[in-house]
Amino acid sequence: MGWDDREKLSYSERDRLRRDRAAGHGSPRGHAARERQEEQRDSALEQAESIFSEEGAGTQGDELAKAVRAAHGSADLPEACHAFVAEAGMPKSVDLLQIFIDTSDRLLSVPALECLLARKQAGDLELTAGLKSQLRTLCEDPDDDIAGLSEDLLA
Repeated sequence: MGWDDREKLSYSERDRLRRDRAAGHGSPRGHAARERQEEQRDSALEQAESIFSEEGAGTQGDELAKAVRAAHGSADLPEACHAFVAEAGMPKSVDLLQIFIDTSDRLLSVPALECLLARKQAGDLELTAGLKSQLRTLCEDPDDDIAGLSEDLLA
């Protein structure tokens, strides 16, 4: 049996094996190294979970967002929004920001409008018909900050 009869590796397989050897892939040596690798993996998974959750605050942020949506149209809305802000900060999604504006609570409406304005200035906001209608109504608000921010968003 000559060397030609052996199973030959493709170029991509050879490259992969060479990269794996150079990068030191394989199982970590020693108990402490394995524990460090597991801790790093767990940390990376937690970070990815929070990044890919709807609001960036992990599962808890998603639960709070659901609570805000459930409270929309009820007297409990400001309380749910304040709980969201306390745990996860201002929301990132436009639909939640619109709900925050609906609270008629200046402490929630002004920061929500500022977030929308920042997104618009960054080119990351498309004004939908519903949002335009909401902003037109807010242009008539007696609070000058809310009215001014709404006008800026519509401009």
